[in-house]
Amino acid sequence: MLKMMNGVRVMLDNAYAGEFANCISEIPMRFEREGVMLYDKRNVIKSFCLQADENRTMEVVVKRYKRLFLFQRLIYTFFRKSKAQRAFVNAGELRRRGFDTPREVACLEEFRGGLLQFGYYVTCRTSDSAIRECLVDRPEFDRGIAEAFAAFVAQLHEHGILHHDLNPTNVLYRHNADGTVHFSLIDINRMTFYPDGKSVDVHTCFDNLTRFTGRMDLYEYVLRSYIDYRGWNKNLLEQAINIKQHHDRAWRRRKDLLGILKRL
Repeated sequence: MLKMMNGVRVMLDNAYAGEFANCISEIPMRFEREGVMLYDKRNVIKSFCLQADENRTMEVVVKRYKRLFLFQRLIYTFFRKSKAQRAFVNAGELRRRGFDTPREVACLEEFRGGLLQFGYYVTCRTSDSAIRECLVDRPEFDRGIAEAFAAFVAQLHEHGILHHDLNPTNVLYRHNADGTVHFSLIDINRMTFYPDGKSVDVHTCFDNLTRFTGRMDLYEYVLRSYIDYRGWNKNLLEQAINIKQHHDRAWRRRKDLLGILKRL
């Protein structure tokens, strides 16, 4: 559902288009002075408790994307979907293909002077944790989670899904009652969905895994598990490591150049 409410363009999931619609549309007006801060860097993330009436409340997480420059405002107003809208649409496509993400509630687009000023992506709150805590941050990473994560990424690729910022803070997990691990994705505005039935080539799959971690013991363990899950030749491990090393060298060069430019 797409409509203008309180001067904000609102795209609502149908499940929340009733009693909570007005509360949701007011989020941009409340964002600066209300909510509980969860993250405050380039983008800002807060939690809100929305109250339709005295008996009906809902806790949501709201991500406000960074302030846009004039050129970006023109592009996202007239030519491209905003990051918030892409995240909202991608959530539905992920769910259609059998994968999880915190339940999408709304995309809000705040305009000033006829141009997009801020985009807001609203989801239900989840208690799942980022896999970083049990993999990257531990001297001895959890091998069971690492193997389950490798299988999860393989399944994404087999279903034609690429998350373009597949880092360990953007993958959430929880343990199911039967001992299996449930994964979900966040920060989903930059994704590629191949047409149903179209496979992702080997090089692209390996390249997609390079952003997961700079920690090579963990990366190689996940990579071996991934290759095993796909049933691929183990000789592909060397190719994948070369792709990883090339990616990391390019990343370091970009970081060094950015550092030089900041000092000028």
